[in-house]
Amino acid sequence: MLEVDLVRHGESLYNRLGKVQGHTNSPLTDLGREQARRVAEALKGRGVEVIYTSDLARALETARIIGEVVGLEPVVLEGFREIALGQWEGRPIEEIRKEDWENLELWYSRPMEAKIPGAESLKAFKGRVLATFQRVMGEHPQGRIALVSHGGVLSVIISHVLGLDLNNLWHFRLNNASLSRVVYGYLVPKLVLLNDTCHMNGLESASPSIWTK
Repeated sequence: MLEVDLVRHGESLYNRLGKVQGHTNSPLTDLGREQARRVAEALKGRGVEVIYTSDLARALETARIIGEVVGLEPVVLEGFREIALGQWEGRPIEEIRKEDWENLELWYSRPMEAKIPGAESLKAFKGRVLATFQRVMGEHPQGRIALVSHGGVLSVIISHVLGLDLNNLWHFRLNNASLSRVVYGYLVPKLVLLNDTCHMNGLESASPSIWTK
């Protein structure tokens, strides 16, 4: 049996400012670093054997904080970076809402129909994420691994496990430093945990926005 812990990165500066990130790097805030420490403690003792991470700064910093606690050096895989969002990147959500409301609404409700200038296609995004994920699973037929990544990446993996199409991609709430879990080894993969934030008790709420992932 293989257990995969899916961790969204801690709060980044762009999360705090309400700006679109995509491939743009944004460092963790102090809150984001504390969130990473909290999720690290939640993973400590679970017997995680390998930590994989996106190469983008907010995920990589989160993974390194977790690695320090559980005693592992994260393995960086570019295939797990967030979807590229073209001309939306670096811009405040409210600015996009005023200037490109139609595409913003489509991105929420029917993302396959949205046309974001310069953005990576959802089909290509799904392809690279799942190809990377399946390669990782091929190297770990059993045991426990962790993946630190982004809301979009984790939503692709969860949607794939549940057999949902890309227009249902944003039907999951994944808070910063939340923990989800997929288990392989039954007849079909099982989603056994989604958006667990119990380890965040006492911290201010993290942004769940898919727009600033």
